[in-house]
Amino acid sequence: MREEDKMERLIGLLKGHYYVNIISLALLFLLILFRVIPLFRESDIIGVTMERYAIMISIIAIPLALKYFAHRLKKIPRPAETYITVRKYKNASYLRLYTISAVTLLNILLFGFSRNTNFMWITVVLFIIFFYCKPSYTELASLTEEPEEKTAVEEEEKEEPENMTEDEEASGK
Repeated sequence: MREEDKMERLIGLLKGHYYVNIISLALLFLLILFRVIPLFRESDIIGVTMERYAIMISIIAIPLALKYFAHRLKKIPRPAETYITVRKYKNASYLRLYTISAVTLLNILLFGFSRNTNFMWITVVLFIIFFYCKPSYTELASLTEEPEEKTAVEEEEKEEPENMTEDEEASGK
């Protein structure tokens, strides 16, 4: 099987997980938001301490998941073999997607339990963050290509001024 086919199949698989995950979380959020699914008859008050921990977990998990994904991709030597690249990109993507999904689910359930708007707004922010987690074929393909490095010859060509025409040389300009 061609390398491009393997990468396209992986991106298709990851996009499937991505869209199913977002749609199911959004559907659950909307059902709880409009009280179609009442988790509890009456809203229970969540203690301030628990609310702070939940918010702190969300604030820590978001950049950690995104940074860890970027760190894992940077560790892949370039150019890498397709098998290694596909395996590492898949694992890093799953970890990023499901970490942010777990935090989103936690906030949705806490919102349904307490009707506290802090959890609702954090959930909205998490849905925005999902836009930055979409699997990308170009990102995956760039891991298997040789990194672009400027050669000394290219840099010298940019620094040299353009050649003057014969008229400019004759007039001394």
